[in-house]
Amino acid sequence: MFIKKIKKFLNSPEIFLRDYFLKRKPIIRNEIRCPVEEEAILLKHDLEFEEIINTTFPIDVVYTWVDDRDDMWVKRLEKFSLRDNVQPSHEIDHARFENHNELYYSVSSVLKNMPWVRKIFIVTDSQQPQWSQSFNTDKIKIIDHKDIIDGKFLPTFNSHVIEAHLHLIPDLSEQFIYFNDDVFVSRELPASHFFKSNGLASLFLSKKSLMKMRTGGVSTPTLSASLNSSNILRELGMEVDSPLVHTYVPLTKSGYDYVWSHFRDRIELFLGNKFRESNDLNLATFLVPWVSYTMGNAYPNRDICYYFNIRSAHAKSFYRSMDDAMNTKTMPHSICANDFSANNLNVLPEYNNRLVQELNKYFEI
Repeated sequence: MFIKKIKKFLNSPEIFLRDYFLKRKPIIRNEIRCPVEEEAILLKHDLEFEEIINTTFPIDVVYTWVDDRDDMWVKRLEKFSLRDNVQPSHEIDHARFENHNELYYSVSSVLKNMPWVRKIFIVTDSQQPQWSQSFNTDKIKIIDHKDIIDGKFLPTFNSHVIEAHLHLIPDLSEQFIYFNDDVFVSRELPASHFFKSNGLASLFLSKKSLMKMRTGGVSTPTLSASLNSSNILRELGMEVDSPLVHTYVPLTKSGYDYVWSHFRDRIELFLGNKFRESNDLNLATFLVPWVSYTMGNAYPNRDICYYFNIRSAHAKSFYRSMDDAMNTKTMPHSICANDFSANNLNVLPEYNNRLVQELNKYFEI
C-alpha cells in the first residue's frame, strides 16, 4: 500500500494531493455532514427503499411568498416599521423580502419532480405572482393572509405568525409539505420521501446544534423562536437541540391542531408581533414537527440539501458542484438558495443574475 502511494505521488502528484486533502477534510455541502463523494450512495439506496411501499393519499404543497416590488406592500412595510420603530436587523433586512423570481422556479421544480402533488397553495398578502397563469395546470391556488389569519393581526410581516396559520388553508389536505420560495426539488422524489404509507411524516434532521449556535454568538429571530419552542418540548419531557434541515417540511393539519389546542395561550402571545421578535414560536419548521415526533407521528429521515447564501462568494462553488451533479445525475434531494445579510460587503457580483442563470438550467419547464 505504501509503495502504491509513493508511485501515485511520483506519477500524479496533483491527484495524490487532491485525494490526500479530501480524505483529511472532505468537501461537505449539506447540513447532515455527509461528504459530497458519499452522497450518491445514500441517495441511491434511500430512494430505492422509499419506493418499496407507495404512498397514495393526497398531499399538498404550501408556500409563503411576498412580492417586495409591490408598491402597496412596500408602503405597508414602511408604515409599520416606522410605527414600531423597527431598526435594520434580521427582522427588517431587505434581503429577507427581496424577490428574485425564486417562487417560479420552485413551483416548476415541484411540478417537474413531484407530479403526484395534489394542489399547490401560495399564501400571500393581497398579491399574485405575475406568472401564476403561465403553467398549464389547475393545481395552483392563491391564498390571502386574511383567509387564514384574524384581521386584528394584519397586516403582518412576521413569517412566524403567517406559518402559525397554515393549517387553516381551505381545502388543504391532511398531509402537506411546507416550502419557502427559495427551496427547490432537484431530482424526482416519491411521495414516500415525505410521508410513509401509514401516514408517518419525515423529520429531516440537521446535524447542527441550537445551543452551540447560541453560545457561538448567533442571534437571530429564527434561533430564538426555535429555542422558545424547544422549551415547550422540554415541558413534554423531551430535550431537543437539533433544528431541521433548511428545506421543505412535511406537516399535518392534525399536528397543528394538537399544538394549537395545547399551547394556544403561548401562541397568541406573539401573533401581534408585526415583525419577528424574541418571544416568537417557530411552529412550521420546529414545534409542530417535533411535537408530531413525540406523539409517534413522525420519524427521522434523511434529506441531502445544498444550503447556501446567494450573495456569498462561496455560492460559486455550490453552482459548480450542482453542474457536476446534474451531469452525473447525482443531484441532491433539494437546494436552498437563501438570501440574507444584505449589508455583507463581500458580495458575489451580479448574484441575482447568476442565481437566475443557474435556476434556468435546472428547473425551467
